[in-house]
Amino acid sequence: MIHSVSRRYTDKIIKMKIGFRIPGLKKRIAARTPVKRIIRHNLGFKAPRGWGWITNPKKAAYNRVYNRTTKGCMLNLIVMLLGASLCLIPLLFLSSCSGGSDSNTRKGSYVKPSIDSRGRFRKGHYRRPVSTSKDVYKNRARSRTYYHTKGKYRRKLK
Repeated sequence: MIHSVSRRYTDKIIKMKIGFRIPGLKKRIAARTPVKRIIRHNLGFKAPRGWGWITNPKKAAYNRVYNRTTKGCMLNLIVMLLGASLCLIPLLFLSSCSGGSDSNTRKGSYVKPSIDSRGRFRKGHYRRPVSTSKDVYKNRARSRTYYHTKGKYRRKLK
């Protein structure tokens, strides 16, 4: 909420704003594009920072009061986003650690010995856990070509 306070300087009435600043795109563009500013910057006629009291004391006084009595709205937005992220990060961390299957704690399963449909005995063994790596399909294709091709990958008999 912005309150405005009127101050009388010589013949002009200047309204001083107090509260949150409202960003205006039109004013931002207007501040960057005047011809006077471009000429001054190109010729190097710029006073150093802090010399505003010498070049234009009335404007310097206004700006000093304005900057101390108002707040930028972007600051509040950034603080809100940081607060929300600080609340969400622990929740995401706890949900990922809550007893789910982790890559370090996953174990394979034991397959019992059995007899297949042709009557052959199948030994019991441990089945490896399902891979969650990003290269799982590429590795599967490589092993398929290795085991199911003739000649190229086969071991040569001596």
